Amino acid sequence: MYFMNICTWAPEDEKEVSKRRAKWKWPKGVKVIFEFLDLQGCRYFNVVDTDSRGLIASRAEWIDVMVFETFPVLPFGESKGLLQK
Repeated sequence: MYFMNICTWAPEDEKEVSKRRAKWKWPKGVKVIFEFLDLQGCRYFNVVDTDSRGLIASRAEWIDVMVFETFPVLPFGESKGLLQK
């Protein structure tokens, strides 16, 4: 399933987030579709293809410095077929 995450952090945690991100790897079983850093700061977006276990694993090391908004999503056009069923 596809999930979109909007990840935010406090300005005072910017250095800690940057330090961790330099060493961090996506967990096994998580396929990254895209990821973007907000150039205005303190926000990051990603869409991943994974199950609930992968989603939890991908957020586990960050929950002390980030707030996550997570939404299940479908690729554009895929929902069109669902409406016809």
